[in-house]
Amino acid sequence: MKNLKVYALSILAVFCLGGCSFLELEPKIISDTTFYQSESEAYSGLVGVYGAMGGEHFYGTDYILMLSYNDDLTYYNRTSTPNSLSYWNRHSASSSEVYNAWVDIYQGIRNANAFMEAMETTEFEYDTDSLYYSEARFLRAYYHFILAQAWGDVPLKTEATKTPDAVTCAATPQEEILDWVIEEMEATIPMLSDDVSYAPTRLMQTIGQGILARVCLFAAGESVSGMSLDKSEYLKKALDATAAVIASGKHQLNPSYSAIFQNYIANTYDRTYYDSMWEADFQGDRSSSESWSNGRIGDLNGLQSTGSENFSTFNCNYSYGMYNASLKLFDLYYEDDRTEDETGLSTVTDERQDWNMPPYNYSGSTSQPPYGTTGSGTCEASIDKTPYVYRSVSTTTDPLTACAQRNNGKFRREVEYEGTQDAKRLYTHINFPILRYSDVLLMYAEASLEYTGATSEDAYEAVKSVRDRAGIATKDISEYSDPDAFRQLIRNERGRELCFEALRKYDLIRWGILLEAMSECVDDTSDDRWVGNTALSNAAANIYSSFEEKHYYLPIPLTELGVNDELEQNPLW
Repeated sequence: MKNLKVYALSILAVFCLGGCSFLELEPKIISDTTFYQSESEAYSGLVGVYGAMGGEHFYGTDYILMLSYNDDLTYYNRTSTPNSLSYWNRHSASSSEVYNAWVDIYQGIRNANAFMEAMETTEFEYDTDSLYYSEARFLRAYYHFILAQAWGDVPLKTEATKTPDAVTCAATPQEEILDWVIEEMEATIPMLSDDVSYAPTRLMQTIGQGILARVCLFAAGESVSGMSLDKSEYLKKALDATAAVIASGKHQLNPSYSAIFQNYIANTYDRTYYDSMWEADFQGDRSSSESWSNGRIGDLNGLQSTGSENFSTFNCNYSYGMYNASLKLFDLYYEDDRTEDETGLSTVTDERQDWNMPPYNYSGSTSQPPYGTTGSGTCEASIDKTPYVYRSVSTTTDPLTACAQRNNGKFRREVEYEGTQDAKRLYTHINFPILRYSDVLLMYAEASLEYTGATSEDAYEAVKSVRDRAGIATKDISEYSDPDAFRQLIRNERGRELCFEALRKYDLIRWGILLEAMSECVDDTSDDRWVGNTALSNAAANIYSSFEEKHYYLPIPLTELGVNDELEQNPLW
């Protein structure tokens, strides 16, 4: 029996996946002279394969916020514009966030390969078609999909890297990567557990089917060419996969949209509806070695919250609040796809709008009337809900004002939800969604429309159920007999439902409308509703106008090109 080496994943990255017994285990590190000798050791080793998702440069920060938040529904709200960093679409092949995300994702692939090889020669009896091996195999495929989606042509790695020579590897064309990913997922899904209790921290069959549908829709999209099958066949695969999730009955929509995110913020799992199907799971705030996290969800993309050192009085824990919801998103909620009797409403009626872009943050104010509870005529930072103001009109007075400058509230750090009052902790235990049931329903509707070319009643009902949960009416199906009208409804609904979940950019790419959508956002910054905040509107305009064709894909990291002379830089970079 040959000796195998499993490359160790940082213990810290694994701690960040805590929250249940499976993910609280430390990974089993295999040296050159040992291998898995028991199922419990293998079980611990599997944690190392999952653990890559919890890296700070993967789902912790960089891949999610810096590389995937570049879309038409959000913008980075700082007005200075440095020469680099992807916040402003000024990244390059030498940008650290591009390199670090690349490394973290390939770390997951390396761990999966090493784990699978160790399992193939384990000292205890184990079938390599069985559960642990299949989970690692699916994760390896998923990590390759993330790379191919974001970078295009990338190296396909199916063996553990054991020697320096193995680092040199040419890129595999994106279409070949996607075909391989689909084949791997299709082969692996039947081997995954059908036990819904595995969700949301561990793979199960319905999660695999939902992710497979996502891959197939991307493969069938406008940005990908040269696939081995006709694109209609990928659409059929996506349709069948999402239909299987729906038919399983294992997942339902949580009646409350906001409750889904309150669970993430509290690091609590939904064991009733299993609406949140798969999550990147974080634990702790780095206040001690036993409370470690690599996640900055909510710290960078929550409601801005600053304040004094007396954090015991905070109603919202510290957050930079660096991202705002766009004017386009406000209008998607307020006026687009509304029924005739809802036109011109004087208040917010879509539950998602109120949660995702609330009319306040916790930055404090010294110039506004006493909306807070201090009685001082001001709103105190981190304590009071500070209303936004537009042309001297407050969101407290008019809930429709200041609609272009509101923070992303989806992952807010309000104490009532986070469950702790903390000092300036930059790392959080807030989980991040990878797959939700509403996404499956919307993918089902899209796959059905694109495959059949017509609006079916089942597809319409799937979309309507998502809207029903949000508390808004839906026009009759007869209004969507035109496929173009139904297509636009689905695309808009994905924006309303899934904004700030690192999916929108890739939706725009696969629909072939990234540049068009960004151009429309540049026009939005001239809207009269921006007047009075010129610095912010100019910053947003600079961000949106910086999008070029090259931004469909990330550049290959310069450091990687330096050590792998078989790689070539992506075109236009």
